[in-house]
Amino acid sequence: MISLEFVVIDTETTGLSPYQGARLIEVAGLVVEEDWKINIDKHFHSLINPGVPIPVFITRLTGINSRMVRSAPPAEEVLPAFFRFLSGRTLVIQNAPFDLSFLNHYAKKLGFPELTNPVIDTIWLSRRLFCGRHNLDLILARLNILAEDRHRALGDVILTARAFVKMAAMIGKEEVIKMASQKVSGRKPPF
Repeated sequence: MISLEFVVIDTETTGLSPYQGARLIEVAGLVVEEDWKINIDKHFHSLINPGVPIPVFITRLTGINSRMVRSAPPAEEVLPAFFRFLSGRTLVIQNAPFDLSFLNHYAKKLGFPELTNPVIDTIWLSRRLFCGRHNLDLILARLNILAEDRHRALGDVILTARAFVKMAAMIGKEEVIKMASQKVSGRKPPF
């Protein structure tokens, strides 16, 4: 059996697309170790100063306002350390295309290569188990996980990690490891 270390990641942003000017305002990552234990001590978290005012609707959603990020470091300072934290680990992301679009946009902008880590999208796992929609709140409800600290990067990675471990146990950890061992071309589900 292949052993892997997973890192659950999440971003918070000023909008929906980095290609339309939206910027990162928070990143977080949390390690799920080879024995499928969530290691809260192995995490990365940082607010990011986007250099622009945070829209009111984003503040309502995340609770992050412009005053909170005023003294936070810019993406150029945060992301190199975050990319090192991700190195060599399989990424677990709720709605991977969204977060990867921002991270790869910034990687290119900062002169780093795009992320090539294997990726497991928790939406893919949810589709294997449940019918209907697959947003994080619905996944958590189906798994009887209380949704606390939603729409903050660290809170969401903790919740996503708990959902990932539960869904992996339901699907079969060997199957999840097999999925993680495959490079996902175009980030489409490997099944």
